[in-house]
Amino acid sequence: MLVHFALLVCTLFGASSAESFKQVLTSNVSSTTISTVQLSKLCDVCSCSESQVDCSNRNLTTTFEISQWPKIEVTTITFQGNQLVHLTIFPDITVDKLIFKENQITKIDDLTFVNLKNLTELDLSYNNLTYELLSPHAFQGHFSPILYEPLDKLTVLNLGHNQLHKLHQDLFEHLTNLKVLSLDGNPFSVIDQSTTLAISSIPYLEELDLSYCNLKSISDHLFHSPKHLKLIHLQGNKLKTPPAALEDAKSLEYLCLNDNPIEIIDDDNGFPEMPQLKELSICHMSRLTRIGSGAFGKLPMLENLRLENCPQLSEIDEDAFINKSFEGAIWPPLRKLEIANNALRYLPANLVGRWDKLEKLSLTNNAWSCDCENQFMIGSLLPNLAPQLMGKEVETLSCSSPPEHKGKNLTSLVHRHLRCLDLYNARPEKDATILIGILIGVLLAVPVSLALFVFWRKGFFFCGTQGPATYSRAFYKRADKDDDF
Repeated sequence: MLVHFALLVCTLFGASSAESFKQVLTSNVSSTTISTVQLSKLCDVCSCSESQVDCSNRNLTTTFEISQWPKIEVTTITFQGNQLVHLTIFPDITVDKLIFKENQITKIDDLTFVNLKNLTELDLSYNNLTYELLSPHAFQGHFSPILYEPLDKLTVLNLGHNQLHKLHQDLFEHLTNLKVLSLDGNPFSVIDQSTTLAISSIPYLEELDLSYCNLKSISDHLFHSPKHLKLIHLQGNKLKTPPAALEDAKSLEYLCLNDNPIEIIDDDNGFPEMPQLKELSICHMSRLTRIGSGAFGKLPMLENLRLENCPQLSEIDEDAFINKSFEGAIWPPLRKLEIANNALRYLPANLVGRWDKLEKLSLTNNAWSCDCENQFMIGSLLPNLAPQLMGKEVETLSCSSPPEHKGKNLTSLVHRHLRCLDLYNARPEKDATILIGILIGVLLAVPVSLALFVFWRKGFFFCGTQGPATYSRAFYKRADKDDDF
């Protein structure tokens, strides 16, 4: 048809004009073909299967146009490890999990996820999202005057490791069923009022991750509204005491405070009342030196304690777990006690109410002292319960003191009656030295004392005010005695 049209042009305008027009037509056709090739379909670039679309590490700088998406129903779509900066609206597809981890995303358009059916998990971690550009409308669902449909199936949102200093107070208003929120690795420094309102507005939140956010304190009202919080991660911050705000987390079952600069945990500086807490992790505390009386006394349901890799921790008080009430001392129902890789010297016999109720015990890599204060651990606990609680780990336990037992395996001393340490750090050679010194001192003191007594009787020592006359009379009397003799 183009040829016939060209002949018509040739007849009307001459051969040269017809040739030029033919070149223009050919150029336009080629351009259209190139454009179609560049507009590749999703599955020509990414790996597609029945359950997953994998677009990870493809050096993508933009997302696909709606026309490039097939009509699919998959479990997971991942764009991890690309160079995406801007997210635009997705087409009408069905997907459970959407991953944009490790891109350079700074902007998300309003209604970006509105067409996605069944979206339950969204991962936007390790990007460049900021407070200024992250709008609540990015998570907006369908809306009309007669029907409001938020993203009600989205239950897991990961915003970790972005550039968020604070959150818009209405950021999660469209996420009515959000249960898991990860904000770890963001430079918050403080949880201000806007951020507090944003988090506390999530009615069914069950898990919150605020790890490595440079937090020195926790807002007093942060956990007041989320009544269903079960897991809180606060590791890697700058908290010097267990946050008092945790008292509002009445449903909390798991708490992680690893890697915080806490020095002492005791009754005055301990954990607030958390009636449902079952698992507590306080590991990698480089400054922690002592667990004092009542440190865990307000955790009546505590089952698992992980207290490991604290190089300065040398003491756990025997009353650390006790809740003292009018009914007497009450211990929590501990099942697992992991206190390996510390500097502990003693394991108090009364630390745990019922040692036989434990299911796991970890004691390796501590500075155990093999003296009478550890008689219970070495002579009773290890031979009776260690095989089922520790397995082969019991064979790695060794003495750090006293000198006569240093380096020995604790199990080799099971039937020994261990001696008590002295004031000089269990060094018998120092005892002998000091005893010999005392004996020499006594032997020297006796003749010296006798000599001083004789001189005193002879009048060489005077009491009170002395003058020349007194001195003369002393020698005069001595002369009289010599004459009589």
